[in-house]
Amino acid sequence: MSIKQPFEFIAGSPALCLVDTLGDRGGKGNERLPDPGTLDLWLAAAGLSSQASDAANREDLDEARALREAIHRCGLAVIVGEDLPAADLALVNRAASAMPLRPQLIGGRIVHHAGEPVRAALSLLAADALALFVDPLRQRLRQCPECRMMFLDTSRPGKRLWCSSAQGCGNRAKVRKFRARQAAAQNGGNAT
Repeated sequence: MSIKQPFEFIAGSPALCLVDTLGDRGGKGNERLPDPGTLDLWLAAAGLSSQASDAANREDLDEARALREAIHRCGLAVIVGEDLPAADLALVNRAASAMPLRPQLIGGRIVHHAGEPVRAALSLLAADALALFVDPLRQRLRQCPECRMMFLDTSRPGKRLWCSSAQGCGNRAKVRKFRARQAAAQNGGNAT
């Protein structure tokens, strides 16, 4: 039996995976980072934390959420072709300027260290976001019309619509269209 990963990393970019820690943006919102401990778990699952002593605190959580929302608003601006909001871009730039995590080879594996590990992880996420806001990646930034998840379209033709076609929103949209066609065909057949 396998244990289900509590977080999905399907957005195509670490920064966008952070953005998607607030789900159901088109509805009531689903906060997936409710406390500092969950932020620790997310950073570890994202490969941005490797030390048990790197525990996040409330201030770290507030910074992570603020960065997440600034990246989200900048991403939305990119998607609709507007200028990046100045205050949000300043926040992302400030976060990116922090000392990033530094790799070290310990016991045959790469372990990341930093004086301020959570801030360093946020720095890497902010730097990743900045790369999304310029060409050529900016042309591939999308938002799912179903769940509002933001993602990087890595499909070869660059025409991906949904966050997930196989089992998520894309599949549900295709099923709805199929059922609507079936219903229309049945209604059309009964009307004659």
